[in-house]
Amino acid sequence: MDRKYRVFIYHHTHWDREWWATMQDFRIRLVELIDELLDTMDNDPEFRCFLLDGQTIVLKDYLEIRPENQERLLRYIHENRIQCGPWYILPDEFLVSSEAHVRNLMLGARMAEKLGYTNLDVGYIPDTFGHISQMPQILQGFGIDNAMVWRGLGGASPEFKQEFLWEAPDGTQVFTYWFPDGYYMVDFLHFDNPLKTYDETYGRVRKSLERWAPRATTDCLLMPYGGDHRLIDARLPRLMKQVGEDLQEIAELHWGTTKDFIEAVRSQNPSLEVIHGELRHFGVDLPHVLPGVLSARLYLKRHNFIGQLALERYAEPFSALAWLSGRKYESTLLWTAWELLVQNHPHDSICGCSIDEVHREMLPRFAQSKQIADILTEKSIQHINNQIDTNDLEDGGLAIVIHNSLSWTRDDTATVWVDRKLTVHPRTYRLEDSEGNEVPFQVKEVSGMKPMTDKHFYTEISFPAVDLPGFGYKTYSLHKREAACDPKQVFFNALLPSAKLKGSEAVTDLQIGHHILENALLRVEVNQQNGTLRITDKQSGLIYEGLGAFESGGDAGDTYNYAAPLVDRVLRTTETPVRVHVSAAEVGYARGTLQVDIDWSLPKKLSGDRLSREAAYTEYRITNYVTLAAGSARVDVRTAWNNQAEDHRLRVLFPLGEKLKVSHAEGHFDVVAREAAAQDHGNGWPETYVQQKPQQGFVSVSSRDKGMTVGNKGLTEYDMLDDEQGTLAITLLRAVGWLSREDTLVRIGGAGPETPVPDAQSLGFNEAEYAIFVHKGDWLESHISPRVHEYLTASFGSITGKHDGVLAKKDGWLEIEGNHTLMLSACKKAEKSDSLILRFWNTAKKATSAKVRMKIKPDQVRYVKLNEQPIDTKDLTMDADGAFTVHAKGAEIITLEISFPSVTTK
Repeated sequence: MDRKYRVFIYHHTHWDREWWATMQDFRIRLVELIDELLDTMDNDPEFRCFLLDGQTIVLKDYLEIRPENQERLLRYIHENRIQCGPWYILPDEFLVSSEAHVRNLMLGARMAEKLGYTNLDVGYIPDTFGHISQMPQILQGFGIDNAMVWRGLGGASPEFKQEFLWEAPDGTQVFTYWFPDGYYMVDFLHFDNPLKTYDETYGRVRKSLERWAPRATTDCLLMPYGGDHRLIDARLPRLMKQVGEDLQEIAELHWGTTKDFIEAVRSQNPSLEVIHGELRHFGVDLPHVLPGVLSARLYLKRHNFIGQLALERYAEPFSALAWLSGRKYESTLLWTAWELLVQNHPHDSICGCSIDEVHREMLPRFAQSKQIADILTEKSIQHINNQIDTNDLEDGGLAIVIHNSLSWTRDDTATVWVDRKLTVHPRTYRLEDSEGNEVPFQVKEVSGMKPMTDKHFYTEISFPAVDLPGFGYKTYSLHKREAACDPKQVFFNALLPSAKLKGSEAVTDLQIGHHILENALLRVEVNQQNGTLRITDKQSGLIYEGLGAFESGGDAGDTYNYAAPLVDRVLRTTETPVRVHVSAAEVGYARGTLQVDIDWSLPKKLSGDRLSREAAYTEYRITNYVTLAAGSARVDVRTAWNNQAEDHRLRVLFPLGEKLKVSHAEGHFDVVAREAAAQDHGNGWPETYVQQKPQQGFVSVSSRDKGMTVGNKGLTEYDMLDDEQGTLAITLLRAVGWLSREDTLVRIGGAGPETPVPDAQSLGFNEAEYAIFVHKGDWLESHISPRVHEYLTASFGSITGKHDGVLAKKDGWLEIEGNHTLMLSACKKAEKSDSLILRFWNTAKKATSAKVRMKIKPDQVRYVKLNEQPIDTKDLTMDADGAFTVHAKGAEIITLEISFPSVTTK
């Protein structure tokens, strides 16, 4: 060692709330830990401090059992002897939404505010399975200018330093520390094995310091002392003193905090390398990323997508719009829903890599969060509907109000459920827009639960709704016809020549054939031999063939890592015998759906030695529901199947037609470009490189002429295959039966206990939803992002009756003007004021600007941070009518606080 080092030792526990045991099992251990911690601090003032991980939920979980210890616990937090926060829970970064990360940090701050203490302002995320590109900007949005990370990066010593500057795509930087040996450090005093001799302890500590010293940029080293669910070591003051005396020539030991260490390094102003973007790298000297969690138990990811959508796109914005119209904003209920949802976001929970009972217990949290969101949405919509003037509605008539929770004017195939007792049908009812024009619609019988009603059987009405205002609505009316239509009439347009009244009349541009759907923009043909789709873009003439083939390959991995068996049998529906049957699932003027049943046969499971798939096969039916709507430029697909095969990965394939070089996938306040092929697949690495990559709403690929984007609802993993067809692969299912295994070929060592998890095989009913967009140019040139979010966020159909009102039949609260690249991610009431919060992010890497016009003239508009604290800049300048222009750097997140003089709360 070239100099004497200051070694900062921090004592900690890494607390997985649930993992290889249930939440209540771990909570009992947590209570015992904190009980002992408080007693030790009471009795030993030399027991300096302890980090309760980087999350505040441990305080909640403890104080629910030991409320009598709140004063003692808070006293030591105030004295900085116990640290926690800033997170509510330590999340997986890739599998939850952008706004979920913001709400997670806000929940952490709310916990601190409720208990009356200040959270630790350290971006502590040491065990996350890789890191998103925008985390530096998110942390800075909460006043946190540093981060502590481990997985997803590293390199050979001494080239790769333990300190660096981590830069987000917009240029925001945070000082970052990388753990050379990870956060899980038990070498120091062997509190897991008290029988170890002092000489062994001394030698191991010295060797650790010698390994770390070449990576340091200053004379400061950090020694974590703790690990997963580790209890305290009351011997630490005594043994630290003894080891410190024997190491005094090369090291000076300090028992401190992570913040002490960061401040000590920064005080020396070292020269630091800048590392850009997402940290998800593989290599010979890098820790495990455990990428298979992207697709383990995909049903959890689907539930999470649904829950996030219910809050971000419906409950919060509609609650805010109703509040602007005089309704009380139910902040506590919204935060209760968020809290339930975020409790499912720890990296061992949403990743699907815990025991089966843990994941079963997640489902009620998902359900309860969505129940709250759905009820608040319904109540907010009813409040707005009750203020619409529908006095011109005839007695017994029904007003249908279609609400748009996106920030731009859009078209959509609107749906609404009405009581089945009304026996609504196009033959006997007429649907009109607010100008009295007849609107074609179609119906089908549905059943299910709706908030705040005991009814179960409904008629679903679907129709083309055009020109829906941003954050607004449009009202239609449903009337009984004076005379019913001809009983011979059918209400769709057939592609084949048809007799009068038998599908010959083109009411909309949608036409339906025996294996074809067509409108003015697209022609979609089902291949009757293998079930794939052929899509013709009628505007450009480009043709996309072979879309939607299925692939099944063996999986000898575990919930952490996909691993192909040594001798695999990869099957595709385009290469193996299948039987295809096409039928009409739904026909009408608004949309048509073809049901494509594909009967296949797959190996039942892995062989006993797990080196190949066994020779016994099981019948396997996959059903695609392929939908094209009138006027739509996308093809919607819902895939449903009864999984009876174990130990395999099921993917759906989309060949572009030319070899892929790069993909663009929506991430977290970012669209991330990723190279198609790795230069080194990692033979001999601790964990081999994998092609599979994370996504949020979409992934897009393009060539010189053709572009293709696949939007998804909770399908979080994709791959770019190294073939000449340029095939994009989306994972639909990864069925495995073990939490972790030592014998996988792609990872050295286990990632958790070797525990059977049969639920992770996902046997039984499964479904997935995705949409295909074809276009010229890349995703940005074709403005694909808003179109994808129109797919992800359906308009909201509602009904109301005849009543007075102050609102027009069509209105919107927001207009955004200009050729901009902004995407709105949040609309909510401010936490600390009677103001509206709007959050935008720039989807492009170039600066953009847009003019924003509100229905109500603002009193003041100002930029605020993600935590809603004001930014020290001037307020935005408004035009005479209240419109204002926002500017965003490339990839910048913009949060606005907008106050209105006329808004009052109840």
